[in-house]
Amino acid sequence: MKKVFSILCIIACVGFFYSCNDFLTEKPASSLLYEEAFDRASDFESVMNGAFWSLGSHRFLGRNVLAIGDVSSDLTTHSRRTSHFLNIFNYIIVDTDGILNEIWEFGYRIINGCSRVIDAGNNLPESFLPQDIPIVHTQMSQAYAVRALATFYLTNIFGLPYSPANRSTLGVVNVTETVLPFTRVERATVAENYAHILSDIAKAKEYLAKPGVRSLSQAYMNEAAIYALEARVKLYMKDYDGAIAAANQAIALRGGSIVSTVDDYERMYRSLFPSSEDIFFIAKAEDDQLSANSLNTLYNVYGVGIADTVFNLFAENDIRLPLLSTVHTLGLGGKFSGIFGNNQVSNLPVFRLPEQYLILAEAYALKTTPNFAKAKEYLLEVAAKRNPDLDPNSIPETADIFNYIVLERKLELVQEGHRFFDLRRWGLTANVSNGLFTDFSIYQFVFPIPFLEVNSRWGVVQTEGWHNNLPR
Repeated sequence: MKKVFSILCIIACVGFFYSCNDFLTEKPASSLLYEEAFDRASDFESVMNGAFWSLGSHRFLGRNVLAIGDVSSDLTTHSRRTSHFLNIFNYIIVDTDGILNEIWEFGYRIINGCSRVIDAGNNLPESFLPQDIPIVHTQMSQAYAVRALATFYLTNIFGLPYSPANRSTLGVVNVTETVLPFTRVERATVAENYAHILSDIAKAKEYLAKPGVRSLSQAYMNEAAIYALEARVKLYMKDYDGAIAAANQAIALRGGSIVSTVDDYERMYRSLFPSSEDIFFIAKAEDDQLSANSLNTLYNVYGVGIADTVFNLFAENDIRLPLLSTVHTLGLGGKFSGIFGNNQVSNLPVFRLPEQYLILAEAYALKTTPNFAKAKEYLLEVAAKRNPDLDPNSIPETADIFNYIVLERKLELVQEGHRFFDLRRWGLTANVSNGLFTDFSIYQFVFPIPFLEVNSRWGVVQTEGWHNNLPR
């Protein structure tokens, strides 16, 4: 098939972080133009700074990707106060949707920037000073990890969930090296996407283990975050033993603890300091003025809220409830009410300790030879810390524990963009759009490849019949 990656042609018009149109209005603090060589260690840092800037942009993890995971599920309501995410909420999905186009475009900006770092690191000139090599290896690890992360999100938005039935269906384009303008590329299968993601994770771990590579904070894809990503990927693949091993490693590397008081829970989301639960987050600055481009704004004033059906599931003394209830009682944004003095700004959680414990619980419950006692132990690591009134004896050590894990993921990860993807991989139906559509087979639905990509002279192929699985 004659398929070419059109977005990369746009990116290359004036350099990696600039586009031919006015679509991209901000620019990162530092970048390296597309045609320039990597002559110094600082060049690797420059391009990865740009990749992290794009990763945290509202067009990717800074808003769109996290929002789409909840807005298109059964967790949210929409007041229609604004049109932001309203069409996605109501499943009025079209291939010209601007949000989908932004996710696709910025996903591949991130991926191609990371690929440039990887290509350059694999072809270092002899002139590189020995003391600079650990800097390069640090950035190589970040490049592989961030490329894996971006590919994972794109695969799960524009491809069907991983399963034996879906392995051979089309996912997204695998980028294993810098894609130059007018290079012919095609969509890989979902199985090929996951294999590529796991390969990048393995390389990220390999480079992070090299001598002199520095440890990284929760604002970067640190070692614990790389294992946390692996645990999530393997859970989605139903590789439960692999998920258990990776989640245990992420927990051990992070250390930390799960908070158990109302004040500590609120402080965790209303401060820009890393919490004891954070593994990796999108870091924001205290003086950022994000306005409409903030996930906080979407929940604070743009009409998206948490559904009453979700609030009704929390126990009366659950420590999460006071903060989450601010969506209703104070018109604030729950987890994204912002820091004191700037309601547009919050660090955006990508990997946290509670998710890793819930991955362990689910994996032990569903593996070929389940261990329901272990599943209960890890479920209680989260549920009992959040709900002081929980009676551990109320949690069964049988296959029924899966329903309790599903519930706890719903409560714990609300507003963090997991629900749509959880429902799909579990094969569950849901009531969406304020109950307008009931028992929607969300696991059969996939978002379309953006019109601008498909219909350019260099576009990739559209997912055949994607619109046939919209709710009716």
